[in-house]
Amino acid sequence: MYRLCFIFLFLPAVALCDPWGRDAGLVNERVWTYETIKGQCSTPILGQFAESAINFHQKVISPADGPRSHFYPSSSQYTKEAMRKYGFTKGFIMGCDRLMRENPEEWIYPDYTLPDGIVLKYDPVP
Repeated sequence: MYRLCFIFLFLPAVALCDPWGRDAGLVNERVWTYETIKGQCSTPILGQFAESAINFHQKVISPADGPRSHFYPSSSQYTKEAMRKYGFTKGFIMGCDRLMRENPEEWIYPDYTLPDGIVLKYDPVP
């Protein structure tokens, strides 16, 4: 009985509150000028689902949470382009490998400076 009351009282309150917080408008938006690989992933069902999930992340979650990638292009864009070029399986594995290397440490990658002065590691899809 208590669980049912909790669900009916708590869930509407969560649905009505602002999910991103007051600081979401303070995030500086980066403008990416990267030549993307056109088209869609060649794997029909998994590729479309993965691209939809990445698009949701890029359009909803990332603007609210702010850019966190230390690479140029971002890891989500890299994964999307790798899936378009090599198919879902190999592209997904390449994206996971890229996420494991996502840290602020010095690596062997060349530097790329954005127009606003932020220095990122340049690592395009091979």
